[in-house]
Amino acid sequence: MSDRQQNQTLRNNDKKIQPDEQSSSSSLARSGMPPSASSSSYEEQQPSMRSVAINPAASQHRTLLFNPPLKRVDPGTTTMAPLKTAASVPTSTVKQAPQLVDTKPMLTKKSLSDPVIGAAKKSKWNVLHSALKARPSPTPTTPCALPPPLKCTSRLVQYTSADIISGRIVTTLQARSIKAKYCKTAAKCRTLDFVKFYVRLYVVPGDEGEGGVLVELQRVSGDYMSFMYDCRAILDAAEGKEIIMDDSDYNNKSMYLRLPVSQMSFACNEDATLDHDLKTTQDEEDIINITSQLLSSPQSDSNMLGMESLVSLVDANLTSKSTAILAAKRLACTRHESGNGPFSLHNYAMSLIIYEDDHADYDDDESSLEEDATSSSMNVSLTRSIAEHTRRLRTHALIALSNALDLLNSEKILCDTISASKQWYASVLIPSLIGYVKSASTNPYDATLAARCLNSLAMCSKMFALTMKNSEGCKNIGGGGGCLSALERAGEIGRDEFELLLRDVERCQSTLLGC
Repeated sequence: MSDRQQNQTLRNNDKKIQPDEQSSSSSLARSGMPPSASSSSYEEQQPSMRSVAINPAASQHRTLLFNPPLKRVDPGTTTMAPLKTAASVPTSTVKQAPQLVDTKPMLTKKSLSDPVIGAAKKSKWNVLHSALKARPSPTPTTPCALPPPLKCTSRLVQYTSADIISGRIVTTLQARSIKAKYCKTAAKCRTLDFVKFYVRLYVVPGDEGEGGVLVELQRVSGDYMSFMYDCRAILDAAEGKEIIMDDSDYNNKSMYLRLPVSQMSFACNEDATLDHDLKTTQDEEDIINITSQLLSSPQSDSNMLGMESLVSLVDANLTSKSTAILAAKRLACTRHESGNGPFSLHNYAMSLIIYEDDHADYDDDESSLEEDATSSSMNVSLTRSIAEHTRRLRTHALIALSNALDLLNSEKILCDTISASKQWYASVLIPSLIGYVKSASTNPYDATLAARCLNSLAMCSKMFALTMKNSEGCKNIGGGGGCLSALERAGEIGRDEFELLLRDVERCQSTLLGC
């Protein structure tokens, strides 16, 4: 390129730059800046960002044209509904509100009295879904409301109506032999281990995947481990899960001892020398005498501890067999050769069984059930405490007697032990036991233990079996009918409410019909 062409290019570039400088100088003058200042001494100004306020109310307050989809089949059922074909699926884009499916509560057990496993029964606790209320929480105006729910004692059940959930809970309570009283949305329960708790149902509002029915259990009194053992089973059943029942659930075996004491290694090893081994009959009698001292104490808590000790002493699974047999003999007959000393175990236990007080059913008063079950107050009156204490002593006496009679009968020594007291058994004890069977509707556990005692006595002597068949009533509980009719009515109650009662009643019926 020649020098003339280069000079011409430079002059053209200078002409393009001069208008830009003039425009920048005019803008500086308008902004109040001195025109002599160079444009390179000022930072480049960026335009400010624009912002737009979005109202969240428009997205939150949406109106759904359809209900959240619900599961068509409950997970607890074993029979699945047939799948719909493509032709049966609606082509409309608007989703229809699905209906809750009435499914049968499932319960798997080794032995069911019903001919069909899992057959639906008429539930005694039909909770309307519309009657459920939200769970109350503590506020400044209601500080005595229920505390926050615990994960271990509550479960949120979704896609299932309240009546189906309540039916599942009733079936589980019956199978586990838990006595229950029902009101609108709550149930008051009592286990075989004297654990009291409430079952409450609440509604939890929410969209899909958030709402449902809250099933909550609240322990009032009793052993915590025993409560959690039943609590997990009830909550799993409320969700429709499969519940497997074992022999310990039916026979009320100890949760802590899986093997009888006499079969444990320390008891079977003859070479082992332990300081607490029972080597003489005198040592065994000394242990029984400690129980007698507790029962003869004027302190009520000592009496309760003595009765619990007596229950353990006559149970071969909880103590050595020789000690259990000795304690069973002293309980079954007052004229045992070793003597009962200044205190008679027989008289104390039998007086609890034969004589009843006026507050036997005070704790289960229907008028106060709904108020107690729906409130958070744990206050218990003195009258109820006394009634509960007496009832527990009586139940422990029935447990001890049933264990003693069963142990002596299994060792083929029951008839010889009570031979001197057969007339008293036939005229006094057997009518009293039949009376407990007749009161199965109010005290199903006591009726279960009474049926167990009657079965042992019927197996021991045909005279006792004939006395039961010819019995026309009892002096404790009003109403006519012999032992077989009382057992039949108790079996119906057990079939609906108390599985353990049904099993023992069937055994007693089989024994009486075979005599």
